[in-house]
Amino acid sequence: MFAARNIYKMKGREFKDAMYDGLAKLLKALANPARLEIIEMLSQGEKSVEGIVQTTNLNFANASQHLQVLKNNNIVKARKEKQYVFYSLVNNEFLSLYQHIARYAVSEIAELERIMNRQRDDNKSLNAVGLDELETMINNENVLLLDVRPSAEYEFGHITGAVSVPMPDLLCCLKDFSKDKEIVAYCRGPFCVLADEAVKVLSENGYKVRRLDEGYPEWKMKQLESN
Repeated sequence: MFAARNIYKMKGREFKDAMYDGLAKLLKALANPARLEIIEMLSQGEKSVEGIVQTTNLNFANASQHLQVLKNNNIVKARKEKQYVFYSLVNNEFLSLYQHIARYAVSEIAELERIMNRQRDDNKSLNAVGLDELETMINNENVLLLDVRPSAEYEFGHITGAVSVPMPDLLCCLKDFSKDKEIVAYCRGPFCVLADEAVKVLSENGYKVRRLDEGYPEWKMKQLESN
């Protein structure tokens, strides 16, 4: 009887070890700054390795290696088209998990909160618009919602009512904006600096402007959760 109970305990221990080992491998796959940036890029839509290289400081070999780690841990999926391989996040459930981790980190790790506030302060974007507030502003004719991401990301998906003005084109488009309207600029998410840069440029040119405190992926998940 004693021997049987001991064997059962060993099986239980092996089960727990295997489960925690698998969880640790997933978390280890996430514990890399370059891979976290890739996840943010893919939260905007499908991208090729070449597309990821263009928007990060990674070279082709490093980007491919990081993508393989993410793929092996069921974080991203891949499809091939001619000579190109395109990657995307495996599902919205993972995107929701990533967003929760990011929010928790900023709210609970004091140094990250200080860095975030310093970034916002430097670019005059401390008075950010929350997603709930945005919902009440979207149908307001006196509000202009600017998507300052690259146009390809806008075409993949964007916040309802937003106008695409990629950051490199912003200065050329200033004459098209009315100073009577309040402008809300958004980009990829809370760690993306494009909206901060847009707020700084617009405010220095006399426009009433605020940034959205999050980005398109967070807005998209909020819509899915409310349906």
